[in-house]
Amino acid sequence: DLILTGMLPEYLPADGERGRAAHATALGFAVRAAGWAQASGEIPAVSRIAGRGGGSAYVSAARELDVLLRGALISAG
Repeated sequence: DLILTGMLPEYLPADGERGRAAHATALGFAVRAAGWAQASGEIPAVSRIAGRGGGSAYVSAARELDVLLRGALISAG
């Protein structure tokens, strides 16, 4: 979980900055890692990106991670 909650908020671009292919790749890895670790919770930086419009790989990966993490919360709740 530390990789997800510690690294992602620092690595992902700030508001107003564009996501790059490397950011989408990092989010894709985070999706796989979260699945392996059965992680749950919310990462506000990821939720913020997931709420953006558009269908770029970057936003799509953020949405997938956000749904995975929040879904685990709902299932456990």
